[in-house]
Amino acid sequence: MPLLQRFRTSGTPSKQEEAEQNAVLTQLINESFVISDQLTAAVEEVNQSIGQLTDIADQSAVTEGELRLCSERAMDRIGETFSTLQEVAASAEQISDTAQLLDTESKETKEVVLEVCRSLTNTDKVMNDLQQHNGTMDRHIRELIEQTSRINEINSFIQEIVSQTSLLALNASIEAAHAGEFGRGFSIVAQQIKKLAEQSHEAVRRSSGLVEEIENGVKQVVASVDLERSAVEQGIQEMAQTKNRMDLIFSRIHEVDRLVSKSSTASKQQTQSMNATTGMLKDVVDAVNQTLGSVDETLELTHKQRRQIKKLDRISTNLHKSSRELTNAIGQVGIKHEVKESEINVNGTLEKLSKLAADARLFSLDESAHQEQLSRLLGQLPEIEAIWSNRDDGSFIFSQPEAGLLNAKGREWWKRAMEGKSFTSPVYISAITKKPCLTLSVPIRSEEGRLIGVVGADISVK
Repeated sequence: MPLLQRFRTSGTPSKQEEAEQNAVLTQLINESFVISDQLTAAVEEVNQSIGQLTDIADQSAVTEGELRLCSERAMDRIGETFSTLQEVAASAEQISDTAQLLDTESKETKEVVLEVCRSLTNTDKVMNDLQQHNGTMDRHIRELIEQTSRINEINSFIQEIVSQTSLLALNASIEAAHAGEFGRGFSIVAQQIKKLAEQSHEAVRRSSGLVEEIENGVKQVVASVDLERSAVEQGIQEMAQTKNRMDLIFSRIHEVDRLVSKSSTASKQQTQSMNATTGMLKDVVDAVNQTLGSVDETLELTHKQRRQIKKLDRISTNLHKSSRELTNAIGQVGIKHEVKESEINVNGTLEKLSKLAADARLFSLDESAHQEQLSRLLGQLPEIEAIWSNRDDGSFIFSQPEAGLLNAKGREWWKRAMEGKSFTSPVYISAITKKPCLTLSVPIRSEEGRLIGVVGADISVK
């Protein structure tokens, strides 16, 4: 039979009917308490969500505004970059043209240097031949000097013979004079010999003069040959140094030619890269423009979201008001629960919860550690119908059974425990058993004494 029909029976109800009606009324009131409490919790969750959504919308609006400002600045920077890239591209093209011209001139210079090197090689060969001929000439001149020395020796020998001949002619003339008429013919011969000796002496004198002139000439030639040899040797040395310098110049020009070719290739690649970069920059400009459009759309959606949040806030306010009115109405017709200390040991349960919260294994706020320790206490105390733990931000670490809340920051038991106090709630109707219960909570402190979380439990009341 429906609950309302049980209250519509005519006549005076019997004691059994009255007891049944009281039981039904108690069940209805208890379930109404649970619904009211769940509605209040839902409103609190909605309010928290509204606050978070409002913060997110505000942050989104600020972020979108900053994004738009950054995008506009990026557009300005991109415009400047685009202009700079165009200038760089023009410079790169000019560099490429210059590099090509330099490459051509470098190749021409290389050919000229090669021609100079070949000419120097030929000159070096001529100088070496000249040095060789100079050595041959020097050898012949020295042979000539030796021959001249021999001629001088022969002239000296002839001069000695001429002197002896002159002396012999003189003696012959004297002897011819002593012989008188008989020596006249011999005197003529002696005179001829003397005359011949004088002619020989004159010839030797002239020959000696010529030999002396030849020797002087040879000495001058030797001096000239020595100077020429020194000049040739110096020329060969300078030619070798010049050739080395030209080889170095050629190697440098070859290196310059290689670098110019490489620079020309790099300039072409740079021009291609600049063209590609310019194209990509245009794509970036298009993307930024699209981003600006998306930012405007997002800002419009954010404004719409804020309007919806305001509507949701009004609905939440009305729900909260209705929840309070429902709670007050139920309280006016509800059942007052009187609990005697003999019916439940609140202090003993609080002491065990405090001991559990002081366990160092809970300080890490690790879910598995909390599950192990809280489940053990749940199994030891049958009066506990639910047990849980929270972090200092209100989020749940572990809950058995699973909590109907996402965050406990709005609950009185969490607030009081995070103030460092133990908390015991008034008796209320449990959402789990639909029967009277109360909530206990204690703080979790770290080894340094800092508040880091909460341990709580729902205790059944008979």
